Amino acid sequence: MREPSPLSLGLAFTAISVVWGSTYLAIKVGLESFDPFFYVGLRYLLATPLMAAYCAWQGVRFPGPVRRWLPVFGVGVLFIGVCNGAVFWSETRLDSGYTALLISVSPLSTALLSPLLPGERGLGRGGWLGIVIGFAGTVWLVAPWHAGRFELVAAVVVVLSTLVWAAAALWVRRIRLDFDPLAMTTAQMGAGAVVLLALAAVRGEALVGPVTPRAVAGLVFLAVFGSCVAFGAYFFLLRHWSATRVSTCAYINPVVALALGAILLGEAVTPSLVAATAVILVGVALVLREQHSG
Repeated sequence: MREPSPLSLGLAFTAISVVWGSTYLAIKVGLESFDPFFYVGLRYLLATPLMAAYCAWQGVRFPGPVRRWLPVFGVGVLFIGVCNGAVFWSETRLDSGYTALLISVSPLSTALLSPLLPGERGLGRGGWLGIVIGFAGTVWLVAPWHAGRFELVAAVVVVLSTLVWAAAALWVRRIRLDFDPLAMTTAQMGAGAVVLLALAAVRGEALVGPVTPRAVAGLVFLAVFGSCVAFGAYFFLLRHWSATRVSTCAYINPVVALALGAILLGEAVTPSLVAATAVILVGVALVLREQHSG
């Protein structure tokens, strides 16, 4: 396989860093018009055939009977249905940048759950220190002594969703060798879309206001760039970089989200918010450094 140029690798890393950091703004904008569960379901309903077309272009196939894919569908329900559904719902109550900062604890959640499963590497002293520091920053960020009841519930839902995401990611490690990663991602998107649109149908809600041009733009951005382009760049990087190196985008995503929310939506950025974020990222850095050295 021909080694890609540093420019192409840099562009791919920029894509996952900036695009995934921008998705929180697109979510917030679209929620002006769409019910959160309908919105996220529609996002993946549009993204699934686009990803399937990309798979066909790459020569990726979906072999075997449907029952072979049941574990993948299960992961998709967790990743897309539960975790993305929770984030979209929470952004009806939280600022977009603040939500992204809460999501930045995801590497800590993965490191916390990993030692509970057989075959996974345990944490050393530095890893546990990173988890303690990171979650201390999360408590500071959530600030339950200041938050109103509904805002606190939404913030806790986001943090809990990172634990569900971590559990699903560890499940993926068990089955990843049986499926092409692009095919697995496409199937996950489809399964999540079905569950979320079914939930929206049960709730009987689709729109919460007039469909504005910027809400439609947010939906298109999420389906095309947030799903297909970013995931394509992500898997391209994984073929040439270590997973730990790729995961360093976790430092950039929340900063992009916070800046866009402040500049374009007028969301508040307080000294306390910045300080809590710095504490979380120190914890994440300690965890990722230990994983890289293992």
